[in-house]
Amino acid sequence: MGFSRTKRLFSVHESTRRAWCRGGLICFGLTPFVFVVLGGFAMMTPWYRSYQKQQWESRISDNLGVTVRTESFQITAPQQFRATRVEVRHPETNALIARVERVDGLMKPHGWSILLEDPVLDGTQMDSGLQVLHDWFLCRPQKTSNLLAIGIPNGLKVHTANGVTQLDRIELLLRPTESSSTIQSKIAFADQPFGELSICVTRDHRPEAPATRLEVSSTKIWLDCNAWIDRLPLLKNLGNDARFRGIFRCNILPDQWDASAIGDLDNVDWSAVTSAMGSPVRGHGSLHMDQLNLRDGKILRVSGEMRFRDGEMHYAWLRRLAETLQLPAEWTASERESLQVDEIGFGFALDTEGLRLQGLLPGPKHWPAVAAKLPGIILCTNPNPLSLTSLVHGLQAIPTLSEPSSAVDLNAVYLTSILPWPNSVQPPPLSNTQSRLGRRADEGSIR
Repeated sequence: MGFSRTKRLFSVHESTRRAWCRGGLICFGLTPFVFVVLGGFAMMTPWYRSYQKQQWESRISDNLGVTVRTESFQITAPQQFRATRVEVRHPETNALIARVERVDGLMKPHGWSILLEDPVLDGTQMDSGLQVLHDWFLCRPQKTSNLLAIGIPNGLKVHTANGVTQLDRIELLLRPTESSSTIQSKIAFADQPFGELSICVTRDHRPEAPATRLEVSSTKIWLDCNAWIDRLPLLKNLGNDARFRGIFRCNILPDQWDASAIGDLDNVDWSAVTSAMGSPVRGHGSLHMDQLNLRDGKILRVSGEMRFRDGEMHYAWLRRLAETLQLPAEWTASERESLQVDEIGFGFALDTEGLRLQGLLPGPKHWPAVAAKLPGIILCTNPNPLSLTSLVHGLQAIPTLSEPSSAVDLNAVYLTSILPWPNSVQPPPLSNTQSRLGRRADEGSIR
């Protein structure tokens, strides 16, 4: 039987086929291995490590808006990395904001998790750093950035002009999206181990109503009011030892801001509170707020309770206050410059209708509610609302001050600028001196 011409033309010798098979097996089997080995050597080179470090620094800097530099960076395991001696600097001034000894991270498709070891923050650069974070991270709609979780398990040191502040434990969660961006933080304090401070800042990116919402919650721990004076100058009127426990919310719009608070103020220095009136009340007390609503620094409504004991009060100021506000009182003590306070306690509610007071102290039978007890003096409250105009006149400075006109002007300007005057009632007219003081106060409040 003869063979086909085509078969003879494409027939290959058996030894050649075997050689081809061996060559193909070696080529396709060893080539991946060779590339893996070469890739391993390449990843060990200083050039590749420098490339990884630059990519990591660039990504973090672009997401947060600050400039990040690190001494070394390495991939320790699949999707895990470690950076040492990390510096965070201001993008324009190049001022050092924070320094971190070591950063360990885990990279996943939905986001990153980062642990910071021994971070140190420069308190003098905190405001500028927060401003950059707000403007770059919060105010920029982001489509590609993922969730970023930051943990500081061993605490954070903050260096300020007054010394070093140690925070015990911090957790941060940065959640950027196209519609809104959020920064959530939880902070624990070493001297208050049974609670934590929670801060949440959210930026709404809707073009028709861009706004920033802030919520500070410290329902189980006390916060030093001095730490917030730069952002809320009103707090300096509470004294150096005042502290707050509760919830504070603020909504910042392009043309106005609104705020509300619920909680307690402790160690309030009433000498500082009444400093514009010549400090007619001296001592420390507490203030509970059931409700406080502000708009652009003006009180819309406030209600709560005030308690104070073992202090001192100016006799002439108290007498004129009671007469101006028509408060029932019993005066059996002889007139003197100052009197020791046994106890003061009253509830209050202030809104556009006026001021309502309710005494909280026990008094003689058939007496109105008692608000203050002093040696030889009992001061009660009137159930009728007090007009805001009467309140301004009643809280004037002490008549015996060496410069009463200046103190009166300051107090009147301050009160008329923050009280909730109804639209149908205009604040009392100010003198020329008062008007000048008011303009200076307004100019000084701009930041």
